[in-house]
Amino acid sequence: MKRSSKLSKQARENIKQFMIDNGQMTTDEAMAMVEPHYMFDPQTAKRAEIRQVVHRIMRSIKGVAGKRACFNLKDAESRYINIETTTSLNALDGVERQLDAQFFGLSDSKYRIAKRRRVLIGQLGLPDVFDE
Repeated sequence: MKRSSKLSKQARENIKQFMIDNGQMTTDEAMAMVEPHYMFDPQTAKRAEIRQVVHRIMRSIKGVAGKRACFNLKDAESRYINIETTTSLNALDGVERQLDAQFFGLSDSKYRIAKRRRVLIGQLGLPDVFDE
């Protein structure tokens, strides 16, 4: 499913550039930057809210050990998989691939945080960061 753009490309780029230049902003500051450019469609907003409600319900399904058991698998079509009751090996493989991608992305982010922390406390110079 294609997501419709609710902001012009220029507005989106201006907001991204502000974050790049400043390094941080509050949620309220970000919302204030988006609001004047936001294109609102009530039907689209209603469907998005319904989708979020469904996702929260599915995410709340717990397995025998009390841990999350239901995951959204985004392949040809978006569907929910209960990893404790599904009979599909393909579905389990798909969920595992998605979790692996998230895990590696988070691991990479943790590495970049540690590297930036070392720069800020003076253990690395800026040229050293770009050499790694």
